[in-house]
Order: sequence, then C-alpha cells, then structure tokens
Amino acid sequence: MSKLIFWLLVVFAILFALRLVNTAKARKRAKAAEAPKAEAPPPIEETVRCSRCGTYLPKAEARYAPGGLTCGDPDCSRRR
Repeated sequence: MSKLIFWLLVVFAILFALRLVNTAKARKRAKAAEAPKAEAPPPIEETVRCSRCGTYLPKAEARYAPGGLTCGDPDCSRRR
C-alpha cells in the first residue's frame, strides 16, 4: 500500500511541476504581448518638381496650374 501512495505522490508532484511551468510560460507570453510594438515607418510618397521654382514636394501637396504642377507659393517664381 505504501508503494501505491508513493507513486501517486510522484505523479501528482510531476503534474504540479508541469502546471507551474505552463503558468510561467503563459505569463511570459502575456507580458510580451503587452510590450509596445515598433511603429511602422510612414508610407513613401511620390515627389514632383515644381514647374516654376524647381523645388521638390509631395505630389499630394502639389497644385495643378496651366504650366504644370506647382508648389502654390506666391513667391515661387523668385526662387530661381
């Protein structure tokens, strides 16, 4: 009878140890999930050249004019 009790205690001890290991792993995964993630770099925008002054600017900020795309700055033609 004592051998049976001994083996039951061994089995329970092993199961308890495995549970502790799994709990530690779960905590580690949860902590890693909460860590701040690196931000993605901003998307690359296409640039165009102003037809008046020659400066480069993002295409989203360019304005259409009869001579082509411009930066829209009133002093634009003086920069040349």
